[in-house]
Amino acid sequence: MKNPKASCAKCPINIHGGTCRGCFSSAVSSMEIVQYYENGEDFAPRPREGYGIALDIGTTTLAFELFDLTDGKRLAAYSSANSQREYGADVITRIKRAAQGAAGTLHTYIIEDIRNGVARLLAQTGVPASEVRDMTAAGNTTMLHLLHDWPCDTLGVYPFTPVKIGSHNTRFAFLPNCGVLTLPGISVFVGADITAGIYFLGGMKDETCLFIDLGTNGEMALVRQGKIFTASAAAGPAFEAGNISQGVASVEGAITCALLGHKLNKFDYKTIGGVPPIGICGTGVVDIMAELVRRGMVDETGRLSSGFPDKRVEIAPDIFFTQGDVREVQLAKSAVRAGIEILLQSAGCTPDDINRVCLAGGFGYRINIGNAETIGLLPKGLAEKTHAVGNAALGGAAKSLLTADLAGAEAIAARAVEVNLAAHPAFNDLFMEYMMFS
Repeated sequence: MKNPKASCAKCPINIHGGTCRGCFSSAVSSMEIVQYYENGEDFAPRPREGYGIALDIGTTTLAFELFDLTDGKRLAAYSSANSQREYGADVITRIKRAAQGAAGTLHTYIIEDIRNGVARLLAQTGVPASEVRDMTAAGNTTMLHLLHDWPCDTLGVYPFTPVKIGSHNTRFAFLPNCGVLTLPGISVFVGADITAGIYFLGGMKDETCLFIDLGTNGEMALVRQGKIFTASAAAGPAFEAGNISQGVASVEGAITCALLGHKLNKFDYKTIGGVPPIGICGTGVVDIMAELVRRGMVDETGRLSSGFPDKRVEIAPDIFFTQGDVREVQLAKSAVRAGIEILLQSAGCTPDDINRVCLAGGFGYRINIGNAETIGLLPKGLAEKTHAVGNAALGGAAKSLLTADLAGAEAIAARAVEVNLAAHPAFNDLFMEYMMFS
């Protein structure tokens, strides 16, 4: 059954070689469904008694998987919204709310979300809670501080120091026989979710590889000659359609792709569910922006042409893309692109040296990579090297769980170096340069 309220955009599934969203799809015959992540490194599970759970604690969404530890078979999967959204959509807001007295409530919310998610997994399979022996979790540094009920005060102020950045063991009362491990992070702004993603991809060794996880913060890592350079760019929510005048989440009715037809200024578009449009989601934003650039409807500074005196472009009946929306995309793509360029400088390489680009998250599955390159989000020539890897953080948590290997993730976190973009002498100049559309 279709879920009309679905909004997390983290249920991409592969059916007969094509990708769609599970919550908007119905099984009409026997089929194999691949959820959440792919393209990770092959590994051999370490057989042991009982059951295990992999967990990705996202700022917006929690994703769970239940495994039989005797053979590594995945038995069930579940995702849910992060109830902490009530206290802000981004980590900065939640850090502030925690410091203002809401820390206990935020901790309670995440514990309850995990308890409910585990209950759903166990209800699907009939596995008793007493038989769950291990859980491995990944998440950004703020989410893990709130999970462990650690003070967040120092996360949001210079010099941005976490209470703990390494791996940590804990327990939950609702899983009496289960040890819970949270994976190590790299810094306040580059968390265990990025460590897990790189670990899932085998450390991306023996090649020059760029890993990008696009969200409110554009977290990225560049692996070259055994070194890992990481950074976090304050991209803002434009790629999730936040701050877009008629932006919506990836729900039914969202314009998910758009193309200018033969008649100039007339867009052809598709919506999720094939229903009348209600707004524009993140992938639609990228498509629209690319078309405006490609057709010369915005100049290199991002100004809409004189053909739009009211400073907006009609995409569909009563759905418009405005001059303000163009500016939001400029800010977001410039922050990410400047971050990529600084990582390249730090590693002493150029885009031509990159063998592979791994784009993580649900957004990576749906985005038109060529259009991302057209608007300048990616350097020229990288589109053909880019692969969507899904929820790599969940994949890394599952890999660590099934192999009972913490050393691999810890080795990645230990050799990773954070490049502080805000303090980098080239960042401001690069940010201004990549505000432009060439």
